[in-house]
Amino acid sequence: MVAQIKNWIIRRIAVGAFSKRRDVLRFALTRSFWTTIAAVGLNFGVYQLFGRLGFLNVTLPPDPWADTVVTAFVAGPICFLAYYLIGKAIRDLSVSRDAFERLSRTDPLTGLMNRRAFVDVISALNAPYVVAILDIDRFKVINDTYGHAAGDAVLVEVARELRRVLGRDAAVARLGGEEFGVILRDRAKDETIAVMDLVRAALATRTFDVDGSEISVTFSAGVSRGDGKTGYSILLTHADKALYLAKASGRNRVVHSDDILAFVSSADSDAGKIAV
Repeated sequence: MVAQIKNWIIRRIAVGAFSKRRDVLRFALTRSFWTTIAAVGLNFGVYQLFGRLGFLNVTLPPDPWADTVVTAFVAGPICFLAYYLIGKAIRDLSVSRDAFERLSRTDPLTGLMNRRAFVDVISALNAPYVVAILDIDRFKVINDTYGHAAGDAVLVEVARELRRVLGRDAAVARLGGEEFGVILRDRAKDETIAVMDLVRAALATRTFDVDGSEISVTFSAGVSRGDGKTGYSILLTHADKALYLAKASGRNRVVHSDDILAFVSSADSDAGKIAV
């Protein structure tokens, strides 16, 4: 019985049955009504059975209807209070569970999704999409020059800028440290680069006032396209490699994973010319 009640509570929370206060009130009213009806019926039945059998010297009430009304007025409020308290406890549990779930999927500094939520979103996609990994350039210099509090303030401002420029067209996450992740709807490579360059340019032209110091920030990004079938870990690896190439080729730029081979071939060619 305990296991059944526990499973029932879990199912109700899962479907959001106790997400609002009115849900608790509806639960208490409905349950107390039917419980009161059952109490009245049971009371009447017990009197009839015990009275006819002469069990425990129970006698039929002189006015069954009056006894029914009294039973309803006694059982009703008690049932309502009990069910209301039960419903409130379930709602508090549901709210706590939702709050914990949000906290476990949210970066506490920026308010963006964390890595766990980011990976969950990607792994649930079964249609083509684009993923980008962004890394703030020379972030260690900011921490060393202005302090870690200034570095945290920069991370918050960068998160705001990403959300402002990308809007609802993208899912943005802080993956850890100065690294951010972006999921975009599927688009052609040139359009993807244009979108990410728009974000990069918007950030590069801004200065952040942190405790009286104006700090300029740029980022490098690696982009990869998923077809909805390839495992997300492979796509993230491709985006990471493109990010590394963006860093190695001068920073403050966006590189698509499709261009990695071209970059490598060009670098090999230049090295051959120098050797000659």
